[in-house]
Amino acid sequence: MLYAGVSERVITPDFPTLLAGYPFPQDRYHTSVHDDLMAHCFYLRNGETEVAIITLDLICFTKRRVKMVREHIRRTCGIPEKNIIISATHTHSGPVCGSVPFEFWDDRKEMYPYFLDQVCIKIINGIKEAKLNAFPAKIAMGKGYCGKEQGVGGNRRHKDGPADPDVWVTAIKDQNDKLRGVLVNYALHPTFLHAESKVITADYPAYIYEYFKKQDNELVVGFQTGAAGNQSSRHFRTGQTFEEAKRVGYAIASEAERVIAELFFDNNPKLFTDCKEIMPSLKHIPSLEEAKAKKEEAERGLENSRKNNEPYAIQRTWECTTFGANRMYRIAKAGKEVLEGMLTNSPFEIFVLGIGDNRIVTVPCEIFVEYALRLKKESPYKNTYLASTSNGYGSGYVYTPESLKEGGYEPLGSIYADTVGDEIVDAALELLRK
Repeated sequence: MLYAGVSERVITPDFPTLLAGYPFPQDRYHTSVHDDLMAHCFYLRNGETEVAIITLDLICFTKRRVKMVREHIRRTCGIPEKNIIISATHTHSGPVCGSVPFEFWDDRKEMYPYFLDQVCIKIINGIKEAKLNAFPAKIAMGKGYCGKEQGVGGNRRHKDGPADPDVWVTAIKDQNDKLRGVLVNYALHPTFLHAESKVITADYPAYIYEYFKKQDNELVVGFQTGAAGNQSSRHFRTGQTFEEAKRVGYAIASEAERVIAELFFDNNPKLFTDCKEIMPSLKHIPSLEEAKAKKEEAERGLENSRKNNEPYAIQRTWECTTFGANRMYRIAKAGKEVLEGMLTNSPFEIFVLGIGDNRIVTVPCEIFVEYALRLKKESPYKNTYLASTSNGYGSGYVYTPESLKEGGYEPLGSIYADTVGDEIVDAALELLRK
């Protein structure tokens, strides 16, 4: 017999914070709040197995913080640490959640430890509330479609490149058939509001929440970002505005609502968790001369793109390439000792949650969509999706060998080898095939 509980907490900072997600401008402190950042908490129990899923409207939630929250939830709620998923939606309009920007990543050097302490407390209390108020429940998982035809999502490196238009939805109802919880998954960077914006917002996921809450304000709606490493609205959006974020959020939510209406709900699904840690392979760090040459090549490309007044999407791709090349130049200049801090994100935890015959796979990194497509194709379970930026974070993108040959932002600035994506999928498939 399934029992479930849901709750939510506001986690918006109550003081001006530097917003994370874009390298410039370096004084991007928030001046107002458009919509509150939220922690959405879901609790599931069947027999002796208890599971907690938390989604946070933050750019990331570090491995160290995940460990801290898991330990407290185990002590106060009795839920095993390895039965807890903490996913960040990866909004680029929320506070810095790691080390000081413009320095090298180091889990041990947080910019806002007080803010993150408060987030941890709210998560723990949210799961406590969800467990205390658990009710007899039934659950279902399925997918819909929202892609280019709807003007949503797509590949940011190549307009016609690989994409994943699947809208995954996990829905929880009580025994009176009332919808109580919804968890949506979609592979798209939350970057409709760009670097010029100094407003706190969850970006398009905020409108997924709003769409459902307009019908029932007590409904708890969470969001997990899919394999969005190379997925954004760059080639498809009509603007970088709240109106466009709303259009996309409502389109995804509307499809999720349609899927829910067609799902078969199970009141006695087997709950299952498993996980495995892997140490991601690192790529060769170039010499200072090699890194400098790549940096200068990217800067020339950006300059020429601007001179030729190329379309925004192409100029933006060159801007991002320059960011990546500059990052690797700084790594090469700092020397290998800088990797010590960057590797506080390792090892990667590959996590599998089973709900009946459905599987959710979580990874900590920003990973290219090709790997999620491979995972779904080779999974022994029909319903399998991947959630990124979960149970930790990465110190760079997990990209494809093809993108490394092409160059560009993601492979240029990453410390990981081009084999890591397959290392992750292989580990996930090993867990799925047990």
